[in-house]
Amino acid sequence: ARCLLEALQAGEELGLTVAAHCEDLDLARGGLMNQGETARQLGVKAVPPAAEDCGVARELAAAASIGARVHICHVSTAGSVALIRDAKRRGVRVTAETCPHYLLLTDRALESMDADYRMNPPLGSEADRLALIEGLRDGALDAISTDHAPHTPEEKGDFFTAPNGSIGMETSLAAVLTALDGRLSLSQVIEKMSAAPARILGIPAGTLAVGAPADVVVFDPEEKWTVDPARLHGKSRNTPFKGMELTGRVKLTFSRGR
Repeated sequence: ARCLLEALQAGEELGLTVAAHCEDLDLARGGLMNQGETARQLGVKAVPPAAEDCGVARELAAAASIGARVHICHVSTAGSVALIRDAKRRGVRVTAETCPHYLLLTDRALESMDADYRMNPPLGSEADRLALIEGLRDGALDAISTDHAPHTPEEKGDFFTAPNGSIGMETSLAAVLTALDGRLSLSQVIEKMSAAPARILGIPAGTLAVGAPADVVVFDPEEKWTVDPARLHGKSRNTPFKGMELTGRVKLTFSRGR
């Protein structure tokens, strides 16, 4: 806790925001997936949602105690959303993000015991998924990130020993549009995925203003397509969206005008 306070204080002095992975390691130790019915059926050691919630509560309390800014990474539980929402109401200087896989999938995806669905924090319950969407709707959650974590097929080959993580950049927009259809407007989705992250990080990006970096995506918000890992462009194939039909497809990407 002392190191956390020191980091938060240093962030304030440097004009930077501390980004926190929130996890109580004692509660999470040895867990391979969310604590719920699927874990019980599989007989797999699980991670209780409290592992994330306790970490979030600690970071919020520390930031509040010195008036510092803090950013909460990859929020996945309903409890964390509630804690962050309450902290914002109390004036704590907190921002937070969630990820496409938490908006579209639940821990039931692990019934196949496929390690591509293992990430940290783990996929949660349907109640968690709905709470995350509501958090994006009411502003408790500010942004959507990918938590992109590439691994080889060999690394992901054994459910019990595989490292956590999934790829997510190439599917991010389509997965979010699919998950949030009818829940957030297109302009709100774009805000959560571009302007808000840039604002949180304090970098000159995420806008189409004259003179801004020409980082632009051209996409068809209505096109449906099926995710085939073999046709993705990165070296890794560990996508949790494999075989899923998503709506919205990127047609062209410009990075700094190229």
